[in-house]
Amino acid sequence: MKRLFLIMAILTVSIAASARDLYTVTYKVQPQMHCENCKKKIKDQLKFEKGVRAINISIKEQTVKLTYDADKTDTQKLSESLKKIGYKTTEIENKKLNLK
Repeated sequence: MKRLFLIMAILTVSIAASARDLYTVTYKVQPQMHCENCKKKIKDQLKFEKGVRAINISIKEQTVKLTYDADKTDTQKLSESLKKIGYKTTEIENKKLNLK
């Protein structure tokens, strides 16, 4: 009985955790990213930002696409993080992920 209760508690917590508001934001960045080192610099900066779940960078498109937890961060904080390493951002898309 205790084991069943423990399993149910774990499932409840995992369902509640997965119901968070996840969004994706795509930024156009300036100055231009030229190489893999630019890409690495951005990833290294963003991977420690609270709430960032995924980082996709396109050197060809000059974009940074982030999946983030809206309960832990917002687009202003993410943009400021990129500004710290010398990149100005222009938000080109921001949408809520439909996880159902």
